[in-house]
Amino acid sequence: MNPFSHGGRLACVIVSSVLLAACASTPPVTTLTQVEQQLAVQYPQAQVADNTLGQANIDVNSDERLSLDKTVQIMLSHSPQVRIQLARLGIADAKRLQAELIDNPYLSIGLLKPEDGGRWQLDAGLSQPLLDFFTRPLKRKLAEQNRLEAQLILQTELQQLISETAQLYFDAVAELQHCYIDNKLVEAATAKQQLAQSLYVAGNLSENDFLAYDNDLRRAQQQLEKRQSIAYEKQLQLLNFIGLESHKSINLPAQLSPLPNDRFEHSALLEIALHERTDLKIANQQLSVIEQRRTLVGQERGWRDINLGVAVEREFDGAKHYGPEIELALPLFNRGQDKQAMLDAQQDALHARIRKISLDADSTIAQALNRMDSARAQLKLVSAALTSAEKRVELSQREVNFMLSSPFELLSIKRQHIQLAHQFTELLNSYWQARSQLALALGKALPVHSAGASS
Repeated sequence: MNPFSHGGRLACVIVSSVLLAACASTPPVTTLTQVEQQLAVQYPQAQVADNTLGQANIDVNSDERLSLDKTVQIMLSHSPQVRIQLARLGIADAKRLQAELIDNPYLSIGLLKPEDGGRWQLDAGLSQPLLDFFTRPLKRKLAEQNRLEAQLILQTELQQLISETAQLYFDAVAELQHCYIDNKLVEAATAKQQLAQSLYVAGNLSENDFLAYDNDLRRAQQQLEKRQSIAYEKQLQLLNFIGLESHKSINLPAQLSPLPNDRFEHSALLEIALHERTDLKIANQQLSVIEQRRTLVGQERGWRDINLGVAVEREFDGAKHYGPEIELALPLFNRGQDKQAMLDAQQDALHARIRKISLDADSTIAQALNRMDSARAQLKLVSAALTSAEKRVELSQREVNFMLSSPFELLSIKRQHIQLAHQFTELLNSYWQARSQLALALGKALPVHSAGASS
């Protein structure tokens, strides 16, 4: 009986057990559902449902008034940018699956022919690197951490897309409101030109004055045409961003929503941001990964390039020998010093990044609140001026009816009223733009309360 038979069988059992234990794993499932659930918590108005991201399953009805929430839903469903980000999450899922696997075993076969003829000498071996087996649980954990990081990155990108959608939506609606105001200006200029023409024909107005009123009408028409072109371009930008073709018909509101009746405290918002912002979560996640990589480097130091296997040898005379074998590298020179130094540098960079994100959040929140408060204060003043202008238009109209004032003065007062309406629209758009930036800085949607009296 061969003296190595018992040891060879034992080695075969050990190697087989290692391979079977390493292969006994279940492929991970995608984390897309988790992303959708988290997004639904952060932006409840968007009504994000399971398996809706990037699926283009939201109907677009041209007869339905398109709200901001509906626009965000369409973007999350139709935009190619969303599908690009989802593909990156799929890559992270694939890497997580790869971490479940181990390296293939090595099979070596050698043949030697005797110089004087005879039977060939056969050398065969089967070996499996032990490093992957002993570090596999930690590598799986690292891969899971990387997948969670990819999930947080996806959430960050989706938040950015939602914020940009809101900004484009407000710009498009604001331009429609400007068009409505400029159309009123054209109506006023048309009335003034027609009145001037009737007076000119009757000989009660000079040709020079008539031509001035006629040119006023053309300038008003030109301004309206310009506004309509800008409004169309804003709509095209919105359609492109949310993933719809340029010929798609959408029905946007004719005017922006009035000011909500709410106030925010900087300190409370900053606390929310430090808890909700996904870029901070990503940085903290990366710090956790670095600590785990330190452990992995330490494990690799002890099991670097160690192979366990079975060797079989047949001599020239036909005698067979087989048994276990082990191969290892001596850690005399390379003990992972570079990896440890790299991890130290990455850790320092992450601590600095966390500090910078916190400072940026603090500054962005302060700036957004300042722009919102300034817009609110100016809107209050412009609103009061609008009320006064409307009263002047009413009084002037009464004076014209009793022939106590000139119709041209009434039309001039209407023009001033229209200019104030443009200022009001611009300030209202500025408020909503700043509010969308504030929501992005927080990492979640802001609650919208009822409109205040000042709006």
